Amino acid sequence: MLERFQETVRKTFKISDANLDFVSQFNSYCIEEGYGQNTISRAVKYFKTVCYHAQSNGVETSFQLKSIKIKPESIDKVILSKDELKSIADISLENEYLDNARDWLLISCETAQRISDFMRFDKNSIVTRDGDTYIEFTQVKTSKLMVMPLNEVVNKILEKRSGDFPRKISDQKFNKYIKEVCQLAGLTQIIKGSKLDANTKRKVKGEFPKYELVTSHIGRRSFATNYYGIIPTSLLIAATGHKSEKEFLGYIGKAEGESAKQLAQYFKNISLLNES
Repeated sequence: MLERFQETVRKTFKISDANLDFVSQFNSYCIEEGYGQNTISRAVKYFKTVCYHAQSNGVETSFQLKSIKIKPESIDKVILSKDELKSIADISLENEYLDNARDWLLISCETAQRISDFMRFDKNSIVTRDGDTYIEFTQVKTSKLMVMPLNEVVNKILEKRSGDFPRKISDQKFNKYIKEVCQLAGLTQIIKGSKLDANTKRKVKGEFPKYELVTSHIGRRSFATNYYGIIPTSLLIAATGHKSEKEFLGYIGKAEGESAKQLAQYFKNISLLNES
């Protein structure tokens, strides 16, 4: 994005040029090019990180560096509810490729992993300890070794497939097929969201049938949202790999005060000084 911006304004910028005026120009360019607010915000965050790294190595930076910020906008977070997941699991699918994609979708919603990770699951990574079944793998993005328990939903899929995971497919086919699966499952209600425009290759906001907004990432967010308040937040964060509770709560669209509300509910039901 920065390279294209430089080509447009016909100027090569230095680390020291990263000031408020530079960001204002960059922001205007990105808006004209059709980039979304969150894409611009993320790009600014990335080059600020580069600038701070340069600064720590003795490179001159602008005194305005700390003031540089493009505020992200809140986005409509699309998830599959527990009832919707049941509808997806219960529908009869005659086409093998849709049944295969449906099983991967359910697995993603029960393991909280990115497609780069769950699409690599295989029976050789399954281990059993004290009667419980786990999947061991290393996350592609974080290089973190993960050990995830496999619940009843995933184990039923494994039993159905003679102990193995579904057949691997490409990201593109997975995203296409799960939309078909969700349409067949009746997820046709009109909701707010954003999806990729095939012509501009940019995300557009609007109101669409829910199945059109289903992508490979929905499983990860659905897991975090559906199990929030049921499983302790610290364990959910361990499963999703978020760096902090603040980041996790933002991911599922919860305010930072939500944990206090949860604790209050626990206090209503338990006490260390209960009378016998």
